[in-house]
Amino acid sequence: MKYRYLFLLVLLVIVVNLSAIFDDYEPSPRARGMGGAFYSQSDDANGIFYNPAGLNMASTSLMIGYSKLFSNDFQILNSVALTMELPRKFGIIGIGLQSMDVDFQDVNLLSEKIYALAHSFTLMKDIHSEINLGYTFNMYHLSIDGFGDEPAFGMNMGVLAILHQRTKIGFTITNLNNPKVGTDNSHELPQKMAMGISYLPYTNVVTALELKKSFAGETEIHAGTEVEVIDALTLRFGTRTNPASYSMGARFTLYNIIIDYAYNTHTIDATHHFGVGYKF
Repeated sequence: MKYRYLFLLVLLVIVVNLSAIFDDYEPSPRARGMGGAFYSQSDDANGIFYNPAGLNMASTSLMIGYSKLFSNDFQILNSVALTMELPRKFGIIGIGLQSMDVDFQDVNLLSEKIYALAHSFTLMKDIHSEINLGYTFNMYHLSIDGFGDEPAFGMNMGVLAILHQRTKIGFTITNLNNPKVGTDNSHELPQKMAMGISYLPYTNVVTALELKKSFAGETEIHAGTEVEVIDALTLRFGTRTNPASYSMGARFTLYNIIIDYAYNTHTIDATHHFGVGYKF
């Protein structure tokens, strides 16, 4: 009876979470604060989980994220992302881990882990503009209590162009190779395409508008802005569709230490996102 109840709870969580295993949880508090409009920026270590092409602007840094999805104590999302500069202008390499766990009465019912390895480099650059390419190899690991483990491998690719240093255009495809998990590979992992544009109307002000399309679903619209008020404080605001939600966030910077926070509304319940980071 206990395991039957636990199994029903796992199913409930999956259904509530838009019925998608390895859903697009968006672990970055910065991206969440901007309504998810981050694919045309993606210029910190968390770009591993968004547009890997933007990693070429991330330098060497470490980012750690934590949130309780929809304010559920039993549904925890963790992430770690590290980027490192390669010698001789070979670009930047990044490694990351994203983990979504559902726990109940000290039992781990469901665990979704993504181990990511990313690389970004500059394809072309002149005095005014540049084009960056990036790719990510993902190893997915799904574990359901009493039902075993399932692995899968996916690949993401992205492009990010910078025009006259004020405009960025980004494009990303997630799970380009259409990975599958389950018995007889019966469950396809979500494939998505994102594209957008960000613009700097003033110094230290970023505005972004993006579209995200699931190959099996509807198109989402994301819009956000980021304003650096002072060197130590940055504020963010954003909105999105499907489902409609609003978000806000802030970043506090002390020397090379970064503290991020974002608040994201949802039809189920709001989510608080926390993050810490360090720029080496």
